[in-house]
Amino acid sequence: MIADTIKRKLTNHLFQQNEWLKKDFSKHKSKSILFNVGPIHYALKINEAGIPEYMEYLETYDAEIKLTISSAMELMRGNKKAHIEIKGDIDFATIISNALKDIEWDYEDDLSEIIGDIPAYQLVKLGKKIVQSTKETSFNIADTFKEYWLEEKPLITKKRLVEQFNKEVDRLRFDVDRLEQRLKKL
Repeated sequence: MIADTIKRKLTNHLFQQNEWLKKDFSKHKSKSILFNVGPIHYALKINEAGIPEYMEYLETYDAEIKLTISSAMELMRGNKKAHIEIKGDIDFATIISNALKDIEWDYEDDLSEIIGDIPAYQLVKLGKKIVQSTKETSFNIADTFKEYWLEEKPLITKKRLVEQFNKEVDRLRFDVDRLEQRLKKL
């Protein structure tokens, strides 16, 4: 499948650009991990050289990291409290996730080999502006929908209102219990 070929080549290239990962992964040779982000599945296996490789399919995994698409978006926004589910070898999963946070793709260098240094620099600069603008716009739209659903068409409710409702229910339950006790005394 073409998508798997692209994933494999991109993953291998990215990890080969970041040779510093070998020291972190050298203890975990032949271990594998599966990332599930909503419907997207991505498996990596540490090869004998200590570099993660993309794998199309494996029977079992040493670790699995699962998160929803909304949790992934929260992570991209910088929210460290996004819900992430980790199964299996937690130490290995932690090392992989920490490495993925620090990994960098030198796409300007790759692009410069194709179109030259100056056009690559300008194209990367433009790309960064577009990505930043798109990211800000998408989060602004999401915040607008959230506010709309909270205020205008309340499909979801504010946390403080739910807490207030729960307190009122608890108070009502307590009052009913007290009333029952008084009625029993009569």
